[in-house]
This record gives sequence, structure tokens and C-alpha cells, in this order.
Amino acid sequence: MKHIVPAFIVQNIISLTYILNTLRSLRPLRCMILVTAKSAKSAKSCLNCLVFDYNKFRVSGCAISSVVSAILVLGLIVAFTTTIHVSYIPAWKNDAERSHMDDTWSDMADLKSNIDILSAGMVTNPASNIQVSVPVKMGGGDIPFVSTGKSSGTLSVNLNDCDMAITAYNASGVVYDSGFDLFDLGSISYSSKNNYYINQVFEYENGALLVVQDSRSLVKLSPAVTVSKLGATDISVVVSAVELVGNKRTKSSNTIEVVYLQSNTSGVLYSNSDLVSDVNITISTNYPNAWAQYFNTTADRANLEYGTDYTIATTDTSTAFALTGKAGEDIRLSVQKITLDVWIDA
Repeated sequence: MKHIVPAFIVQNIISLTYILNTLRSLRPLRCMILVTAKSAKSAKSCLNCLVFDYNKFRVSGCAISSVVSAILVLGLIVAFTTTIHVSYIPAWKNDAERSHMDDTWSDMADLKSNIDILSAGMVTNPASNIQVSVPVKMGGGDIPFVSTGKSSGTLSVNLNDCDMAITAYNASGVVYDSGFDLFDLGSISYSSKNNYYINQVFEYENGALLVVQDSRSLVKLSPAVTVSKLGATDISVVVSAVELVGNKRTKSSNTIEVVYLQSNTSGVLYSNSDLVSDVNITISTNYPNAWAQYFNTTADRANLEYGTDYTIATTDTSTAFALTGKAGEDIRLSVQKITLDVWIDA
């Protein structure tokens, strides 16, 4: 049976029913959904009147089931996305940034290799004029479609001042003093700005390539400073100092930057067939522990004994390597200097 009642009465009844039963069940919510959906099809309105079929105003679980299903699906999507971002993406990004650091280290190793090749060419032919360019990957660690954000890095030229001082003695006193010839040798460094993987610094200075992590530093690729035995007692010390000439420049990016190198001059600073009794080499650097370890390793490979043949002293800004001949004047010293121009794009 159909009844014609004013629309506002029906609306008030529905609202009252909803208010009275909200805390007990979801039936009023279902009724409201039914009114707005199914009952709307069977209700007839005429001006201020509404034809309402009470027989069709019944409980239906279809609408509420769809809502619950949608909420559950949405919850699953949110839980899945949250799990990926919290548990997996940090690990993936960490591995990706570590891989990028390996690539950048390879680029810096290529930089040192090119400097060594240029230096050797200039020693052979001082008049040679050669220019090379070395690309360096500044940023990385992006994951396609998942996390495209990149880390970045800072490339610096001649930002850190690196000096070397060499003195040699014999029985008559000082026979060689490098003075200011080996001051301001320059440097090239890359400093990472990772988001997940630990930050590192790769620095080329005094012919060596260092890796710096936290407060630790290590000479990974050796400089052209060699110590070796020449028989039972004689010792050979060869120093090929590399000077990098160019304006101080720092550049940060997450793309690829290029370091340019060009041959300049080369020359021998000291080469004497006369043997000396003592040689002191002092490196002014921000990483004295790395150089101390390098000198100690080099001397040990030459079968020299610490405390007898050599000593090493460090300060916060320098490392001093003192070599003493066992049989007096039995050290042969050779020092040369290679100058290269270096720059990066503005």
C-alpha cells in the first residue's frame, strides 16, 4: 500500500530514526543509503508531496558492502605503499648511491691516471702540449619509476692548499732545500652529498688519490714518491711533485662535470750522484694520518726499520718523514716538478 505524505515529514522521520539508532546499529545508515539510491527510484514527488513505498524501505547490505570493500582495498594500497617506502626504498636507495660512489671513484681514478700519463709525457718531452678532459659523475642513486631523486656532489679545484718541503743533508750540512718550490701544489676533490649512503671525499693532492670517510683517511692510489733499496745499504728516494695551477673553483650539481687538464712545464729540481745521509719530506695536508700510513707502508716494503732507518711524526696539518742512512751517506735523492693547468667549467 502506498501513502502520500509531505516530503519534510519523511525527511524528519529519517533524520530522527538515524539519530536514535546511530549508537546501536548501522541500520539507519543503510536506510539513508537506500533512500538516496534504491528508494529514490520508487518514490514519486509532486510539488510538496512525496509518494513513499514503505514496503521497499527495507534493509539492504549491498551499498554498505561496497563501501567496506572500497575502504579495505584502499587500506591495502596504503599499507603496501607504506611498506615499500619504509622497508625497501631506503635499502634500494642505499645500494644505488653506493653504486654511484663506485662510479665516481672510478672517475677520480681516471683523473689521477691521466695526470700520471701527462706527467710522464712531459718528463720525456718537456715541450709537449697536451690537453685532456675527464668527466666526473656528480650525483646518482635514482631508481626509475620508484624514486627518481638523485644525490649530488661538490667538485673543487685548488680549494685545499697542499705543500711539500724536502731537505737533504750530508756530513757538511744541507745540500738541498726545496724552499718554496713545492708550495701550493693544488688539489682536486669530490665531496658527496648522499641521502642514504655514507658520505665520502675523494681528493687528489701531491700526486696521490685519497679517500676520506668520517674522520678516517687513506691513500688509495700512491703518489710519485718512492723509496727503495739499491743493494745492501744504498737507498733511492725519487719524488715527482705534481703542481696544479688554476683558479680556486667549487661547483655542486647532480649531473656530470668535466675536469680539464693541460700540460704546462716540467723540470728537475735536484739530481745529484753524490749520496746524502739524511732526507726529510714534510707534507702539509688536511689528512696527515693518510700520509703517515703511506710513508710507513712504503718504507716497510723497502725493508727499512722504523726508529732506525726512518721516523714519522704527525701534527693536525702535516706529516714529516725522516729517512736516515745506516752506513752514513748512502741515500740517493732525485726531485722533479711537473706543472699542469687545471680548470672546470663555470
